[in-house]
Formats: sequence, C-alpha cells, structure tokens
Amino acid sequence: MLSLKKLDQAEYEKKQNKKIEREIPYFITIVSLLASSGFGPYTILQKIRDLNLLPIIQTETLKILKRIDLLGIDPLTALGEAKDKPSSRGLGEFLGGYVSAIQSGGNVINYLKSKMSSSYERLESAEKQSVEKLSGVVHAWLTMQIVILAVFILVAAIGSNPMTGSGSTNSSQPPYLLLIFSPVISIAFMKMVQNMNRSNIQEIEMKKLLKFMLPPFLAGMILIASNVFSGLSINAYILGCSLAAGSVWPALRFNKIYVANLHAEAATPQILRDITEARKAGMGPEKCIIHACKRKDFKSFNIVANTIANKLEWGIPLASIFESLYKEVKNFQVLITFRILFEIISSGGGNVNTLDSLADASEKIHNITKTKRDMLQPYVMVGFMLIIITGFTTLLTIDSFTDINVAKNLVHNNGTQISGASDNLLDVVSIAIIAQAWLAGLFIGKITKGAYSGGFMYSMLLTIISMAAIGMIQLHVINIGAILQPK
Repeated sequence: MLSLKKLDQAEYEKKQNKKIEREIPYFITIVSLLASSGFGPYTILQKIRDLNLLPIIQTETLKILKRIDLLGIDPLTALGEAKDKPSSRGLGEFLGGYVSAIQSGGNVINYLKSKMSSSYERLESAEKQSVEKLSGVVHAWLTMQIVILAVFILVAAIGSNPMTGSGSTNSSQPPYLLLIFSPVISIAFMKMVQNMNRSNIQEIEMKKLLKFMLPPFLAGMILIASNVFSGLSINAYILGCSLAAGSVWPALRFNKIYVANLHAEAATPQILRDITEARKAGMGPEKCIIHACKRKDFKSFNIVANTIANKLEWGIPLASIFESLYKEVKNFQVLITFRILFEIISSGGGNVNTLDSLADASEKIHNITKTKRDMLQPYVMVGFMLIIITGFTTLLTIDSFTDINVAKNLVHNNGTQISGASDNLLDVVSIAIIAQAWLAGLFIGKITKGAYSGGFMYSMLLTIISMAAIGMIQLHVINIGAILQPK
C-alpha cells in the first residue's frame, strides 16, 4: 500500500510539474514587468494571488503569502524557503536567482529580463520538441493503418476468397475481426495525444455536442438495426450521413471560434506595439489603449477592441473591462497579455520600458504559436491521403477478389452465394471504413488544432469522401476484377 501511495504521489507531482512549466514563462513575465515598474516582492505576490489565469502558480503564491502573513516571515526568507522545496526545478531556479539578486544588491531588473528572455527560448524549444513527438505519433498511426490494410489484403489473397475461405465449398466466417482494428487503433492514438498538444481554445461542451450529434446518430443506428433497407446495401451511407449531419454544427461552431481566436492572437501584439509607440510619444497609458484599440484592421477582433476603447472613454475601470473581455474571448494567450497590461497600468506602472518589454513578449508568444501551427498543418493532407488510399484499396481488394471468384465459378456454379456473401462483407467493410474516416478526422483535428472539436470539419469531409469511394466501387466505376478476369 505504501509503494502504491508513493507511486500515486510521484505521478501527481509529475503532472503538477508539467503544469507549472507551462505557466512559468508568464509568471516570470509578470514578475519582471511589475518589478521594472517599481514593485517589491511582497506586492508582486499579492497581485499574482488574484491571477486566476495561472491556477498552479496562484496556488504556490498563496502558500508563500500564508507563511508571510500568518507566521510573520520576511518575504525574501519565505521566497528562499519556497525555492528549497519547489514544485518544479525551473520555478526553484527562478526564485533562487531572484532572491539572490535582491540580497546581493545586484541589478534585479536585468536578471529578471534575462530570465524572461530565456524562458521564452525554452518555451520555443519545448514547442518544437512537442511537434517532433506529435510527428512520431502520426507516423506510428500511419504505419499501423497501413499494416492493418496489408494484413487484410494478405488474408484475402491467401484465402483466394475471404467469403468462403481458401476455395473451400464450405462457408466460413469472413475476417470481421480485422475490420475493428483500424477504428480501435485510432481511438487509442486519440487518447495518446490527449495531453501532447493543447489548444488555447476550449473544447465544445459535451452537453452541446450530444444535443446536436445524438439525434442523427441514433436515427441512423435504428435504421441499420431494423434492417429496413437491408436489400439495398446502404447501411454505410446511413451511418455516414448520420455522422456527417451530427458533425455540421460542431464543425461550424468551432470554426467560428477558431477564426475569431486567430484574429485575436494576431491583433494583440499589434495593439501592444501601438500602445508602446504612442507611450513613447508622451500619450497617457489609458489614451494609448484607446488609440490602439480604435484601429479597424483587426478583422473579427475589431468589435472587441473597439469596445475596450469605448469603455475606457466612458471611464469604466480596467478590472471591469477585463471581465467583459474574459466573457468574449477564451484564448489564454490573449487574456493573459491583456491581464498583465491592465494590471501594470492600473498599478501606475505603465512606463515605456515596461510596455516595450510586454510588447516584445507578446510578439514572441505569437510567433512561437504560429510557427507550431504552421509546422503541424501539413499533417491534414497526410491524414486525408491515408484515409483515401486505404479506403479505396480495401474496397477494391474485396470487390476484385469477389469478381474473380465469381468468374471462375469456384463454388460449383454457386456464384449467387458468393455474390450475396460479397455484398454482405462489402457492406460491413464499408461501415468500418466510414467509422474509421470519422475518427481519423477527430485525430487530425487534435494533432493540428490541439482540440478534438477542431476535427469535426475533417471528419465530415472524410466521411463524405469515403461514401463517394464506396459508391464508385459499388457502381463499378473502378473495377480491377474486370481487368484481371481471365478470358
């Protein structure tokens, strides 16, 4: 029992360490900018205590403040004790250097700015490593899908007829087990990448997803289970249409949110740079924000930016403006940047150097995020090519072997039985391909956009393409069996 508790504790600490490592660059940025504005360690800790956007750092800050307020420990001593028992090595190193710089009388601002710069370099390196890991996962997924396809074709080739088995006159069970491998593997890989690529955009709520997806899916399942259209061999089309119909609303919803967040991410560094340049010209901090937010080239972010400017002109406090912004925008990078900006200005620290450092940090964050997104985008095409190729190849293999076997009359003039078995297996395989295509879309969305919700558009397109492939095979638009048929 003790060993299990130790393992659980170690796993918990590992997860906490990863969460803190993601928050450290923003924590160092806040400390650096507030310190350059003239605030001491205790005041900085008090301000971070109210920062809900960094929940793990907020918890660590509360622990330090409790020791200061309840036990009467000096702030530097409390920070020094916190560095000796850090939740992450990076946090311990930063706190240790911060305390040492203050106690030695060195240039604290230079130290903080150098740590801020190095933290973004580490963040960029970490993002590149995550792209490499995701690349490995995608290649493993591709390999597994191709191996399953090869095994299925091999079974069909060795058996000469996957419906009757090795040319025997006795009917045997088709290899249905192979058909569930691809969807199962896709689900396993989706679970694997769950924490490997995180998006700044939240997933669509499960309740809303079920509200729009369950009705068409259940309707499709009822039609398939009831065998109403059993003689028409359209079960795959029923499943495909139900999945595509259920994916329409989530796809449109996420796409709207995604585009709005991209515009917000691109506009934020521009706004901060305008604020900095206006501040250099001698404008007041609030007027700088009003001037920067009144631009008209932020696309869908124009409304939000103009609202910030209008509220400032009406004298609404920055805290209230941020609450409204939090309701409108769900992008973490945009929110944390404006939160730092408003905190600095409301505290009276909106000097040129501080604002310039914040603008530089915002540009670095945006460039890192954009670079990662561009590096992952090609995997959309890779996923589409895989599903199209494997889907066509699998269907063509089944159809071709069946046509050849019927032509050879392998079962003593019982071609009707072969044809019936062929239609049944083709129908089952088609359903498996539709399910695999839909799941593959979600997997691609998680890889490229960091959210499963971002894959509904791909799922819908891949499902439609798969249905088109099934239709082409059933209508014999492409028929390899006719080419290979002996004359």
